[in-house]
Amino acid sequence: MEHFLEVFTDKANLLGAAVVAALGGVFGAHWQVFALFFVLNVVDFFYGWLKGKQTGTVNSAKGAVGVMKKVSYWVVIALAFGVAQVLIDFGAEIGAPLDFLHLIGWFTLGVYILNELTSIVENLVVLGYDVPEIFVRGLNAARKAVDAAGDRVVPKEDDNANS
Repeated sequence: MEHFLEVFTDKANLLGAAVVAALGGVFGAHWQVFALFFVLNVVDFFYGWLKGKQTGTVNSAKGAVGVMKKVSYWVVIALAFGVAQVLIDFGAEIGAPLDFLHLIGWFTLGVYILNELTSIVENLVVLGYDVPEIFVRGLNAARKAVDAAGDRVVPKEDDNANS
């Protein structure tokens, strides 16, 4: 039995290392942030489904739209990081330092993480769970801070400047 547990543990460790290596290879050094976002996607979908069940509004079409919405988040995140990298590479070719554009991908991911957390909290409230007010206010403060930081990196266009 001891040999079986040792073999099982070795294989589990090997599998775990392979998963972490694959995640690191695909998502980079901060793969945990992407894993967190995926977990939040799943948790939000689950609580959204529970809310739909409780309110009698659950149906397969609505669920499919929810899944497509989550997939679309990942597409936008990939585009944000991908376009930023292309522009950074282009900038390097022409001698324009554009490394700050990596922040576009991170800000996009950050906004989506905050959206998922907010949605989970809203679903929990509808389901009747007690959510501490400080957590709700903290999410709102975090959203404002991320938006403000994003505006500093990539300022909003002034509507009057285009006239």
